[in-house]
Amino acid sequence: MKTLPLLAMLALPLLLARCAPAPDLSTPQGQCRAQAENSPEVSRLIGETSGGSPAQQAMARRELPLARRSAYIACLQARGLAPKGGVEPVR
Repeated sequence: MKTLPLLAMLALPLLLARCAPAPDLSTPQGQCRAQAENSPEVSRLIGETSGGSPAQQAMARRELPLARRSAYIACLQARGLAPKGGVEPVR
């Protein structure tokens, strides 16, 4: 019976992420947040957080915020709203 609380604990971050308010699509920043959330890399990592081995799930949970940020900044750069280049965040 310990698996039920464990599954609930693992599903909590996904549920909370879905409860976040939707980005404001009237601004370029909001549009880029939505585009980043639908990027292939972010979608792949979201899928890995709910499947695979526990080690794969943990790695995907660590990489997900970085993938979201990277996709968001790439969108801003493509629109000319962020300078090209920069420094990778410390992992």
